[in-house]
Amino acid sequence: MTSTLPQNEAITFKRILGIAFPIILSTLAQNVIALADTIFLGNLGEVELGAAALASVFYQVLVMVVFGFGVGAQIVMARRVGQGKNHQVGHIFQHTLWFTLFCAAGCWTAFQLWGGRLLPFLVRTPEILQAVTGYMEIRIYGVPFAFSIAAFNAFYVGIARTRSISIATIIMGAVNVALDYGLVFGKAGLPEMGMRGAALASVIAEAVGLSCYLLLTAWSRYKEIYRPFGRFPFKASLIGNLIGVSYPVMIQYFLSFANYFLFFIFIESLGQRALAVSNITRSMYVLFLLPVWGFSSTTATLTSWLCGKNRAGEIPVLVKKACVLALLFVSVIVLAYLPFKVSVLGIFTNDPQLALESLSPCMVAVTATYIMVFAQIVFNTILGRGNTKAGFFIELINMVVYFLYGWLVIYIGQCSVEVAFGAEIAYTAGLLLFSVIYIVWQRKSGKQRIRQF
Repeated sequence: MTSTLPQNEAITFKRILGIAFPIILSTLAQNVIALADTIFLGNLGEVELGAAALASVFYQVLVMVVFGFGVGAQIVMARRVGQGKNHQVGHIFQHTLWFTLFCAAGCWTAFQLWGGRLLPFLVRTPEILQAVTGYMEIRIYGVPFAFSIAAFNAFYVGIARTRSISIATIIMGAVNVALDYGLVFGKAGLPEMGMRGAALASVIAEAVGLSCYLLLTAWSRYKEIYRPFGRFPFKASLIGNLIGVSYPVMIQYFLSFANYFLFFIFIESLGQRALAVSNITRSMYVLFLLPVWGFSSTTATLTSWLCGKNRAGEIPVLVKKACVLALLFVSVIVLAYLPFKVSVLGIFTNDPQLALESLSPCMVAVTATYIMVFAQIVFNTILGRGNTKAGFFIELINMVVYFLYGWLVIYIGQCSVEVAFGAEIAYTAGLLLFSVIYIVWQRKSGKQRIRQF
């Protein structure tokens, strides 16, 4: 499916789908790493299943700052394409890549210095702590590859040529699944490494994924149009401009996943079994959300492109069509899941009772997903306009609500897992409500602002 930005024609369902569908496929492939870890480790035992949740979310806390920077860079690159300034895209991409590599070095160093002290402070169960520590000691070496991939993702989403993302991440996901099977269980002549094997498989898969990006970019015609490997001077001011656009999203992403990590810390207080059920539920929630991420990312890119073309009046049409397509895709996944839900959940564990206990929390996740369709797409029009500070404050309010729900209802109230996942409904409903309030306020006050950068 061709993924191109329209030039002068209307924003159609076909155009939106052409950009979003490869992003959905690539998001699936990216999340295959976490899903594969959950599936294979879940079949080792309850401790490993619970530890996989904490380890994967802790890793995401470390990397999400750079992914937030990538969102900002993506918005700037899409704006340049809309303005017809293709020659500036490669310059922006290179500075994005340099910044992500600098962050990777800082992240690796920080973990080596303080990771060993931080994890025992956060994880109370000795068996789970040992498993999480073993996983992270190896997983941290994948940071340079993951951060570089974030830069390439920003480039391809920003220019709306997303097929290369699909190819690279599908290969990455396939490599991870194959190596997970071999290294977790000791199959195909590989050593049996358990949790550490899952971490090593992920690191190798990310290295392969980055190699694919390099080759695909070197061989593509976009190399000449946007010059991602061109010779450009380093400009600290350009890094500063990118950070100026991105820093609210960077802080937002970090706090959001830090909050999510605290959510699982609160869940751990309910016991190992509750943590295992929560990891299964989280894995299904990720699957339900795949179309949402694809269409919301597309909405941000097309919003920025329309602003660059002085066609901001078409953003409401974009939102309506993106919501329709996202609802359709989510419903296909949900309807495919419901008739076989017990069997699907059984993939994550060899304990049938554990799968049954995950049914109710997963239905809460389904409800949150449908609200998230509208919340994320509307919210991403705010980001696409360049109003990232407003987006940060909207997220901050919701993160406070999310944290308070987790602390009061889960940690203090010791609720059931399905009630615990009500935090997702509170978060998504709040995101939608405050995004709509902000947009309506801008319109009524005549302060609808498109940030120039």
